[in-house]
Amino acid sequence: MKLSFYAQLTLVSALLSGCILKPVTVSTRHFALAPIPQSDPRPIAQTGSERLSVGIGFVKMPSYLLRNSMALRNGANEIEYLENALWTERLDESFQRDLAANLAELLHSDSIYLTDWAHDQVTVAVYIDVQQFDVDIKGHGTLIAQWRITTPGSDVPLKSGRARLDEIGASPRGKPEVIAETLSHLAAQFSRDLAQSIREARRS
Repeated sequence: MKLSFYAQLTLVSALLSGCILKPVTVSTRHFALAPIPQSDPRPIAQTGSERLSVGIGFVKMPSYLLRNSMALRNGANEIEYLENALWTERLDESFQRDLAANLAELLHSDSIYLTDWAHDQVTVAVYIDVQQFDVDIKGHGTLIAQWRITTPGSDVPLKSGRARLDEIGASPRGKPEVIAETLSHLAAQFSRDLAQSIREARRS
């Protein structure tokens, strides 16, 4: 049975409409902060046979950074979220874990503890309050954080300070991996500075 011209035209239109209107599937990608590689050429020299044990408390971060989606700063007052670029875990937890791996490498220590530790387990405890940790649409990354180092069980800081670090990377538009790379570099630089401060606090 032959279809009429109009029936054929209707069938072709329906097929074309189905192809054209078919939604495009965009795959979701997942990212994590990368620690300093073990071959890093700038480790902090170890003092004698001293082995530091460090406890890292909960890392405080503003709530805008704690969504699953990556945050992208678009001007001073606007944050854009990349719904198809997700963190593998909350950014405060990822930062704490990344910092622990970095300090283990920089301080040559296998005694870095997260959050809960026994009183006699650590030499010093570190507490960090991150105020900004993001990348803007031009690729400029910023890390601003307050930190303090104490002895276990004491609120009196051995040493404290405020870090403001900047990193210029490529524009992250369409390339969310650039955000993870830039933030990893900032976390690495913060780790180097903090490791040096831990050494100085311990000596004092």
